[in-house]
Amino acid sequence: MKITSGSPILRYAGFVCSVTGAKTVGIVITSITFPYIVRRLGVEAYGQWSYVVALSSFLNVIADPGMNVFLTQQVAAQKTAAFESIPDVLFLRLIASLIAALAVLLISSHEPAATVRLLLRLYGFGILFASLIVTDHLLTALELFHVRSLLNVTQQLVYAALVFIFVHRARDLVWLPVGILSSSMLCSVLGWIVLWRKGVRFRARLRPNCWPRILRPSLHYAASSLMSNIYHRTGNVLVRWILGDFALGLYAAAARFVDIVRGFIITFCQVLLPRIAAAESAAQLRRLARLATSTVAVVSIPLTLGLIGTAHLVVPWVLGKNFLAAVPVLEWMAPYLITASAASLFCGTILFGLGRHRAYLASTAAGAAAGTLLYFTLTPAFGLPGAAFALVFAELAVAAVAVGSIPELHDSWKNPVLRVASGSALLMLLAIKVTNVYTSQIFVVLFVGASVYVMSCGWYVRRLFV
Repeated sequence: MKITSGSPILRYAGFVCSVTGAKTVGIVITSITFPYIVRRLGVEAYGQWSYVVALSSFLNVIADPGMNVFLTQQVAAQKTAAFESIPDVLFLRLIASLIAALAVLLISSHEPAATVRLLLRLYGFGILFASLIVTDHLLTALELFHVRSLLNVTQQLVYAALVFIFVHRARDLVWLPVGILSSSMLCSVLGWIVLWRKGVRFRARLRPNCWPRILRPSLHYAASSLMSNIYHRTGNVLVRWILGDFALGLYAAAARFVDIVRGFIITFCQVLLPRIAAAESAAQLRRLARLATSTVAVVSIPLTLGLIGTAHLVVPWVLGKNFLAAVPVLEWMAPYLITASAASLFCGTILFGLGRHRAYLASTAAGAAAGTLLYFTLTPAFGLPGAAFALVFAELAVAAVAVGSIPELHDSWKNPVLRVASGSALLMLLAIKVTNVYTSQIFVVLFVGASVYVMSCGWYVRRLFV
């Protein structure tokens, strides 16, 4: 393979900018397509689509039980010497995908709604086999970050174009899986072309004696992925089973909205991951963690309280008037911005970056246990607010166990920036409530709230320096 020359620092700085830029562009594209999709589909159709996506995410754990993560680590460590593992991983994944496809067939055959049945078979089968040829993990392992970023943005743009061209009403729902599958397969083919030109070669030879070596670590990563899916996706499944498609549409739209906002918050965590992994001492780790905690707190706390105060304005503006019933759901789900950002920081970034995989699994398992218990108890009792609270608390359980697993960071809560952000955000919420009495113009309300928050933070910071 061709190795480029130049300063490693500049090269990795370029990688960070590339990945962060692609991530930001992807979130921006999603934040544009999401309101369009929910407005065009309506509440019930969006709920049906969210149910299909949730089920498919569980089935994808069967189709890829951590093997891509294993292959990524092997290629990153051994480069060309690990290429001969690719045929074995692809074969094992093909067998796993066939098992998952049988599960899709079984579930869809018992689905009473014709639209959901069609979507399950189209998207469920399609995503299982489209994921077989993805190249993200190989591009990452070979440090082809610029290519990966370009392909990710291309996929998002192709999908968005197909959505805007073909999705105009609820009956056009079928174009969503078509757009996802076609854009994914296109970029996967382009990725393999790039890998071939970069010198990725392997013989189509199977080595059954190596399969236990592949499966043992892979199943560990699969368990973590399953735990994550349980506390993220169980709510979608249970809400439909207990409350129906319309209720799921409201819940899924609120969950998707806060998850998009969270994406902007945790972009910083993605950049910090390599520095965490390379931390040479506990003191350096504490400094990085304090910086990350401060950044996440300064953004997530005011966004949470601001969303609570403006949910009645944000929902009709972003989702449309058909989703007005989602206002109380979004208010209950707003703390997700804090708990999920903390979980992403301490579990998904710090624990993962430090390579503490057992603690990582324990954290996700705690979230899965807490989420499952609360989903099954609160959703039947309290409806959508109960499901929203379960989602928020599950992320809190992940963050709490993750912090407890890192002795160096047990005093993270003593960060003075947390007090500054919390106090300023409470003043901001009070200003929003007062402004709401006089006007319902969302931009005016947001401007007043943001101004109060910034000025209050400045006053607190000045007091700290004094």
